[in-house]
Amino acid sequence: MVASKAVMTESPGTVVREMSECIDALIGQGEWVEVEDMLIRLRGALLNVPEAERRELVIEAQRCTDKVATEAEKAREALSERLSTLKRGRRARSAYENG
Repeated sequence: MVASKAVMTESPGTVVREMSECIDALIGQGEWVEVEDMLIRLRGALLNVPEAERRELVIEAQRCTDKVATEAEKAREALSERLSTLKRGRRARSAYENG
């Protein structure tokens, strides 16, 4: 109950900044499903920010989104490389067993 009161008293800008930090932590942990969920929630939270404060926070959120895209691409490339290595190993094993 106390935690929910704390959230309610935070400014919308603080909520957006905390969500961006959370997304950053989730990226580091490789929690991509949670990152996607937080990005959706971040977009919604930006709508609660007063218009006078919104521009700066949208820029920050864009940086966060750009980082997500960059890190997701790196993760995809690493996974692709790992899959290629496994395929080469499987072909080599098959050639050895059948050769």
